[in-house]
Amino acid sequence: MAGPALRENKSVLRGGYARTYDHLFNAAFLGQDQFGSFPFVKSVSLSAVPNALSALTVAAVSPITGNVNTLKRGVLAADLRSSHAEQFSLQLQRQLKTNWVLNIGYVGTKGTALLANVDGNPTVPGSGGRQRVDPAQGVVVLRCNCTSSIYHSLQTSVEKRLAGGFSMAAHYTWSSFIDGQSDIVNPSPTGEIAFPQDSFNRGADRGRSAFDRPHRFTVNGVFELPVRPERKDALGKLFSGWQATAFLTLQSGAPFSVLDGADPGLRLAGLISTVRANVNTDLDLAHMSLEEIYRAGGVRLFSHVTAASPLGNMGRNVLRSSPLSNLDFGIVKNTRFAETHTLQFRAEFYDATNTRNFGIPDAALTSANFLNQWATDGGSRRIVFGLRYAF
Repeated sequence: MAGPALRENKSVLRGGYARTYDHLFNAAFLGQDQFGSFPFVKSVSLSAVPNALSALTVAAVSPITGNVNTLKRGVLAADLRSSHAEQFSLQLQRQLKTNWVLNIGYVGTKGTALLANVDGNPTVPGSGGRQRVDPAQGVVVLRCNCTSSIYHSLQTSVEKRLAGGFSMAAHYTWSSFIDGQSDIVNPSPTGEIAFPQDSFNRGADRGRSAFDRPHRFTVNGVFELPVRPERKDALGKLFSGWQATAFLTLQSGAPFSVLDGADPGLRLAGLISTVRANVNTDLDLAHMSLEEIYRAGGVRLFSHVTAASPLGNMGRNVLRSSPLSNLDFGIVKNTRFAETHTLQFRAEFYDATNTRNFGIPDAALTSANFLNQWATDGGSRRIVFGLRYAF
């Protein structure tokens, strides 16, 4: 038997499932991995060459010396295929009163066979980079469907439709986004490496996605001054046509890792020059702000890896940058002079509170600015004025 809330015809329950496939980046893959490496491309160094053009001409026709199989190359996995995502949703919409609507629901996405970079011919642990799994080949960058992702979220919103010169919407999302690699192009080069740290245990790189933002709250609204434009007197011209807009965003910071700044064990030799660092504290760094970490010891909370112990014990994307806080505000004044002539004045304030939003700091343990977000440009207020005559 339906309850009173359902009999009022003010509630709607929606659910859905979708399965979508992603297009392969043919140009990027073929250009960078296939045609961008040997035997389609021959690389020569022309630094400090007095006559670079002549040297390049000679290099183009001169034979390659040594074993060509040991040259660095990019390859595609033999079973490369399109990635796919499955999305699940269940949402309840409820009319609170006239022009007011509440939405609450779950949205989840599972990514399967996602594209990733891996070391196709890793160095043998303990060999100091001197031996690879296949000694007959050199560095191999392998692009494969080697990772996956999972996203869970609670999404809520309250919306007011335009009535009485006022409309607004408030949205809040509480979510968790986990993957093994966030993109084939490193999305945060100052705080993440684009390859698994341990080629023989790629599952150890599963953690917070570079795009994970657990909390996001936004509010936007439009308010029109309640003065009717039909008034022809001076007060009508002065006070009618005013409109104010605002957009507030509050969001969790971006996750990142502390990087060692070196790879003494040469576990990623030929690919990148750093692995993740070691953590030397029992502090719950994942739930501490950068300022708290800085005050608790900063660089002293971490240590470098060594050739004997070449992989850092820090998990991927454990730390989080400072949260984002931004308010944009705008004022518009429309003045009508005749039936088809309008003068519009606009004043737009971006980051109206002049709040600095730093993003990911330099996370290399070897950097003098390690975790020092205050040494970066966090942005500033920007004000734009505009005047428009429409006829």
